[in-house]
Amino acid sequence: MKILVPVKRVIDVPDSGSVALKGAALADWSPRQAVAQGIARIPEDRHATGTIADFDLTENAMLEDYARPPMSRKGWLDWGRARQRAEAIIEGYDVRCPGPSVPIRLLSGGNMQKLILGRVLEAGPAIILANQPTRGLDIGAVTYVHRQLLAARERGAAVLLISEDLDELRALSDVIHAIHDGELSPAFARGEITVKELGLWMAGQGGRHAA
Repeated sequence: MKILVPVKRVIDVPDSGSVALKGAALADWSPRQAVAQGIARIPEDRHATGTIADFDLTENAMLEDYARPPMSRKGWLDWGRARQRAEAIIEGYDVRCPGPSVPIRLLSGGNMQKLILGRVLEAGPAIILANQPTRGLDIGAVTYVHRQLLAARERGAAVLLISEDLDELRALSDVIHAIHDGELSPAFARGEITVKELGLWMAGQGGRHAA
């Protein structure tokens, strides 16, 4: 008997184009290379792709750089340094938890997101890809995430914010684009576009409406 399993396509492959960072083309692109180049991510789903539920906070705090110094040397993990990092994130980002040895699945969504934020920001990234960073959070956690993203921008990081919350986009973004069916809208500076107008661009009607 043959069993067919549907495959969900997770990543779309572009038809053309190139990726460059600070003017230099990037070849053999990979997630590990992106991290090494100073690109950090706040994933859309903190449960499925942002953390590993049964790993503790120490393990989750080093998920993206465990294979390189200072977390490891010559294939050996430095658990003392890893625990120090987790403790620093817990204290610096107000992660409410019993300690760095607790499984991350026991944390609330807001505290889980704080650990992810700490993991991202403590590396001092040049670029932050923030995909739905406040989805499912209470107002206190939302405000905290917003403050941290704005602070990262003030320190010189480029933040690409992807959000379905139009008020959030208009409040945080210096420049806004909408994408519909693979087409990118013109750039709108802060305050140049209303929620209604942005919605029209998202629906593919922005250009016709402007005309």
